[in-house]
Amino acid sequence: MGKSNFKAVSLFVVGLLISASFAFSNSNNYGKRMAIAEASNTGADIRISVVRPVFWDDAGAYQTLRIANSSSDLDSKTNVTYVTMSDYVDSGYYSSSNSSPSFTEYDTDGIIFYDVPLATISGKYFDLARLSSTDTATADVWTSTPNETFTVGLNNSIWRIFNNAGGIYRPLGTSAESRAITNQAVGSILYGYFTCSSNESNGFEAYASLRDNFDLEGRTYLDTDVLTDYEYYANYSTNRTGISVKIADKVAAMKLAYEAVHTPEAYNFETFVDSKKLLSIVLLISLVSLSTLAGYGILFRKKKTA
Repeated sequence: MGKSNFKAVSLFVVGLLISASFAFSNSNNYGKRMAIAEASNTGADIRISVVRPVFWDDAGAYQTLRIANSSSDLDSKTNVTYVTMSDYVDSGYYSSSNSSPSFTEYDTDGIIFYDVPLATISGKYFDLARLSSTDTATADVWTSTPNETFTVGLNNSIWRIFNNAGGIYRPLGTSAESRAITNQAVGSILYGYFTCSSNESNGFEAYASLRDNFDLEGRTYLDTDVLTDYEYYANYSTNRTGISVKIADKVAAMKLAYEAVHTPEAYNFETFVDSKKLLSIVLLISLVSLSTLAGYGILFRKKKTA
């Protein structure tokens, strides 16, 4: 191996080591940015956002999402899973104090949320119901929406109960009424999504639907518009304390993950690669190159002394 070739290889390895150092340095910052990555609904996999009528909680009604294997099971209250409301947000647009819009069938009362494991509801029948009490074995069903089957991505829009529980309306697309909700409401919805998961029901593959249905990219986010997120999947699964993250950062991270898969040419890679894996790859290449360089060096010295 000539001196010029030896120098070229040396420069190549140095370049790789600089790249590794750069990757390591940026992995820390990237890790901080991606701390916004994980969904923070505690102990559940998806979040369902429901706009209820103002009468929905009258008389102390138990407001529940009911899930069963069949429509007949729901009707007969056989082997039914009852999901309790987990949160509420005054959404602005759907607020009971908002005189506009004026829905013909009733006034609305903010957004309530149900957090439920995806495996519990996928492919199952469900309805939204008002019961006379939380004792589900003896409670009367005062009001319920028609039975439906849960399909992939159904939770990526608002579920607005209409016509005295005659059905559930889901506004979709760039003209959806739900685009008018507050940033706070958007944060409560994004609370249920993993940025780094490709799942269409609770990951970045839902981004396009969320973007259009809730105008994620057309909003002005303030630094005070925040949500709670988890830094790692382990934190999520063990129900550890999350961190406060700007909604704008959450949106940006989900967008990056989504576009990296669907428009890879814009990022020069085809999949969203974890920074730690990327760092490992760079370091491995560097080590292999160093080993090769050492071999060339020994060979070069042997030839010189021969």
